[in-house]
Amino acid sequence: MKQRRYILLLALLAVAVADAAPRLVVNIVVGGMRQGDIARYEKNLSNDGFLRLRSEGAEFTECYANYAPTTSEAGLATFATGTTPSMHGIFSSVGYDRISASEIKICYTPRPELQGLVRKEVDEERTTQPFIVPTLSESVVNSFERNRAITIAHKPLSAMILSGKKGECYWLNDKGRWMSADCYMESLPSWVRSYNEEDINRMFATDTWYGRYTRDYYRNSRTTDISVYDEGSAKRVRQGRKVSEGWVDRMLSMPSGNFAIFEFAKRAVGQMVPLHVKDECKVLNICLDVPRAIAEKYGSDSIEYEDMFYSLDALLAEFLTFLYAQMPSRKDVVVVLTSDGGVSPTSVQNSDTHRFNSRQFGVIMNAFLSARYGQDNWVLGYTNGSLYLNHDVIYRHKLSVEEVQNEAATFALQYRGIATAVTATAMRSAQFSDGVMALLQNGYNPRRSGDVILSLDVNRIELDSRRVAMSGSVYNYDRHIPLIISGGDITSERIIKRVYSEQIAPTLASMLGVERPQCSDAEILTIGEKKSW
Repeated sequence: MKQRRYILLLALLAVAVADAAPRLVVNIVVGGMRQGDIARYEKNLSNDGFLRLRSEGAEFTECYANYAPTTSEAGLATFATGTTPSMHGIFSSVGYDRISASEIKICYTPRPELQGLVRKEVDEERTTQPFIVPTLSESVVNSFERNRAITIAHKPLSAMILSGKKGECYWLNDKGRWMSADCYMESLPSWVRSYNEEDINRMFATDTWYGRYTRDYYRNSRTTDISVYDEGSAKRVRQGRKVSEGWVDRMLSMPSGNFAIFEFAKRAVGQMVPLHVKDECKVLNICLDVPRAIAEKYGSDSIEYEDMFYSLDALLAEFLTFLYAQMPSRKDVVVVLTSDGGVSPTSVQNSDTHRFNSRQFGVIMNAFLSARYGQDNWVLGYTNGSLYLNHDVIYRHKLSVEEVQNEAATFALQYRGIATAVTATAMRSAQFSDGVMALLQNGYNPRRSGDVILSLDVNRIELDSRRVAMSGSVYNYDRHIPLIISGGDITSERIIKRVYSEQIAPTLASMLGVERPQCSDAEILTIGEKKSW
């Protein structure tokens, strides 16, 4: 009898543990958000958005990207796969094909034969072929046939990187409609088609960006495009909402783009709940590209960014209220707030001495190698700190790749603005345990990275007339990111311990009771007394 009672007690405990596990994880990735943003604007935030997540969940104040370059693509891929670019190989929107000696766009293969034809409702030119490492969404979908993963982003590349090769993946096309690709589905599901037919996204579009408050309300003072008014002056007269051509592109750098994302996310939540089977779990990935676009275009110390942040806080509050109302219990859902990486300071934005001209650098490097070894096209290209050499030219001149790499790296260190230059050969042959070299090695992929890996001086960014701030450096303003995990049985806690972004995916997989992404070897985050889930 005692044995039967003991067995029954174990069974009840097992059921209790299973019931305690969250069944829906909502990942909110705020592009370009830095760790200090919530504290910077805290006095003007509501208690129901960012501050609600922080007060109800576990906030990791020392979360960092453990690699460089810290690009948006690298940040999203690291979050999704639970490993660094050295393994997943995604660190740029473009790459170089050494066989054809040409630049290629990641996840995009042009098909000239489709030009002039009526396109399908899903994109036929997108491809998941560059993804060599499974994501959390793939682990969830593979673990049980009723599991589901939906990923939403403004940009197709952001959505595809977060999703991986499986799951439902949606982004905005040039007509403001939600789109997917034939590598994910043959046609859009009825709920997406219905949403598109309502043309809801056009409702959020506008040509003029009006500030939410008076000028004295904002902490920042620098403005470019936003229309704000001063306290005590005659209140401006708002014109009727005008929407002209190009409204879809403008949404990417206006708060209205965030409205479009969250409105569609609500419809996605409606598709994912209620949960019918105990064993099923679901993941909703929401990538907000708009904050990054605004931070890069205007700077994170601009009124434009600050106004967007307040607007985003209100949207987040509304979405959380909606989300929790759909769930049988708050313990059934976990919300994760993080970022794909920060952006550089903008205090030196107009100084040419703090801009690195990568095109000029490539020309000068090619001239140096031509003077050293003979006139030729020695440089194949450059992207995000990776200088690619033309191996066919090197072999034709009967030289070793290692020798030319060393010459290029030595010369690069003499170029103004370059702090570190290390060869691919050194990356493959040595093991760096800490410091800048370890970060660069974690971001180096033997198959996809360049021949010389560069790191720029602090506060220096690449020359780009469209941006006053960028990402990609080894410095804390790019690497230090927010991380808040709220919901389930997590209680309020402030964790001052250094953790890394590749730990998020295996932690969420453990919470959901699915296998961690196959290439993730990071430790699971410790929250409260829990060292495992």
